[in-house]
Amino acid sequence: MQTMQTNQYEQKVMDWIEDKFDMDSIVIEDFNVMPYGKRIMDMQGQEMAVFFDYWTDQVKHILPQECSY
Repeated sequence: MQTMQTNQYEQKVMDWIEDKFDMDSIVIEDFNVMPYGKRIMDMQGQEMAVFFDYWTDQVKHILPQECSY
């Protein structure tokens, strides 16, 4: 059961990415800091993180400049 849920949430993240980006123009890496997170980098060096938010049941993204440490 857990494997099915993992695949379902990760698939939602990947579907969102495929819907928003030209897959030939980006590099995707696992970004395990966030739930089912993916780090996306484009050819100009820009990056963002995409992840699944359990509380809202939505795929969300965050840009490095939006983070405050």
